[in-house]
Amino acid sequence: MGATIVIEGGGTRTRAAFYAASGNFVRVVEGGPSNPVAYGAATATRRIAALARQALAGEDSSGLRVYAALAGVSDEALGAAMSAGIGRLLLPAEVWVTSDLHAMLHANAGSRPGILVIAGTGAAILAQDGLGVRLRAGGRGTLFGDSGSAYALAVAGLRACARAQDGVGMQTCLTEMLPRHAGLTTVEAFVAWSSKATKQEIAGLAPVVTQAAEQGDTVARSCVKEEARHLSFLVTAVQKKLGLPPDTPLFEYGGLLSGCPLFREFFFQSLRHCDSLKAVPCPVTGHEDLYRLSQLKTPPPWVYTWKRDEGCGLPTQSDTEMPYSGPPLDALSVNALVARMHAADQEAVAAVGEAAEAMAMAIEQAAHSIREGGRIIYAGAGTSGRLGVLDASECPPTFGVSPDRVRALIAGGDHALRFSVEGAEDSAEQGASDLQLLEVRSCDFVVGIAASGNTPYVGGVFRAARAAGAATALITSNPDGTLEADIRIVMNTGPEVLTGSTRLKAGTAAKLALNRISTGAFTRAGFVYQGHMVGMLPKNAKLRGRAVRIVAELGGVAEGQALDALERSDYHIASALLMLRRPLTREEALDILARYGGNLRNALADTADKPR
Repeated sequence: MGATIVIEGGGTRTRAAFYAASGNFVRVVEGGPSNPVAYGAATATRRIAALARQALAGEDSSGLRVYAALAGVSDEALGAAMSAGIGRLLLPAEVWVTSDLHAMLHANAGSRPGILVIAGTGAAILAQDGLGVRLRAGGRGTLFGDSGSAYALAVAGLRACARAQDGVGMQTCLTEMLPRHAGLTTVEAFVAWSSKATKQEIAGLAPVVTQAAEQGDTVARSCVKEEARHLSFLVTAVQKKLGLPPDTPLFEYGGLLSGCPLFREFFFQSLRHCDSLKAVPCPVTGHEDLYRLSQLKTPPPWVYTWKRDEGCGLPTQSDTEMPYSGPPLDALSVNALVARMHAADQEAVAAVGEAAEAMAMAIEQAAHSIREGGRIIYAGAGTSGRLGVLDASECPPTFGVSPDRVRALIAGGDHALRFSVEGAEDSAEQGASDLQLLEVRSCDFVVGIAASGNTPYVGGVFRAARAAGAATALITSNPDGTLEADIRIVMNTGPEVLTGSTRLKAGTAAKLALNRISTGAFTRAGFVYQGHMVGMLPKNAKLRGRAVRIVAELGGVAEGQALDALERSDYHIASALLMLRRPLTREEALDILARYGGNLRNALADTADKPR
């Protein structure tokens, strides 16, 4: 038997635990959510595979087996898609995928009769009769069946507020408590808030409802009692359908049952009324107990499997690793070689154009970070890392910003700028450490550059960025890459004319993407005016001449007047333009610019009706 990776995937977070072939636990790593219903099977499998690679961390993966218990896996089609997707990305010996409900019930009841009830963000029931028959109830999502969940309780509280506001329901302290908790001023503000809020964010209001209920608010108590009753009815229904005796163990799990005594009290009151079951302590959870699943010799019916030796679709190479069509480069004349590479470059440009929507999102996020005092931070390895360093180094003289506003990390450090440090890209830990040294903040925007979409170093950078609450974007040429980010800029540049050399088309596309992001971001943030580099730092004769022409054109004055203004402003273009608008010292002009975060357009608007 080989090593084992156990995956716990939910709607909030995912854990991957690595067990050596000896059965000894080695490490566990944690990442973002991987619910395939919420995020799609493709995205979920990429996230899981990326986390699994982090858990492996260079360990011996021969004979590797992967066992995944995932939220949202409720039918054969989705289970099969997830197991095959994980198999194609990781190439283990085998993959078992099941729902978190099935795995949890197995960990606690084994083959004996039992009922698992989960009341967390969502709610669901799973029961078994001891003869191999399992029955599920609830857990169909927000539209069809999340009764008894934190989400449903939060919605009930919001609806009670709306009724009270309209004068058709009882008054409740929730009309004050819920908006205050969400950082809003009125109940009406929830209309706009809810249109953008995630299920988890809405469910996060449930503790407010339970708090109000425990403080004696009649309306809140009614909301809690009703959701608890709905959950108990589901339990009673599966009990009767399976013919389970009253003393069947009831395994309870989730924040509402463990964190709200009043909800639990109402739940068991309703169960007693409907023929009680025997409650037992909270179920066994965690990767140690899910590891028990891997000890089964054959998969149960509720497990969906993939085996490498079954030919279930071994992954093909990414397009960037595939041979280019037509004769090889070394069979071409020099003119034909140039023509071939020119044609390939056009393919790279086209691929960049197809990623326009994601590019626009990245620009807006970068501009937001700049306006909020944050930084753009690039990270990559090899060619990708060097391109990030190049763009970062060119932003200060182009836009007149501090070098600290655009930073770049490259695997292997500055030495890797001139010399290849191939092994550096394999360390996710180094990526995380390098970013942490920059004291990354939530207002920063971290842009990873990875042609393959799989670079561990960039994955480590993203992990540290997420921990700090920073937004992330990935620039890649591989749509099947496993790295995940808030924004994925996928430019499928296809095979390289020199097979596998992603410094060519993929590198060209990455450079174009970086050009768009940095230029677009600083333009949106106000460091460009009328298409001119008004933040440029004129440090040589050529640039000083350009500065004179810019000030003359934008200020509507002769070049002599423009030169005078520039000399008085110490060749600070934006200040010179303000000084032409009204009598200001250099310091006064700089203060006005600082008031508007360096945005010349807004600063000029402020002085538009002021006399010179």
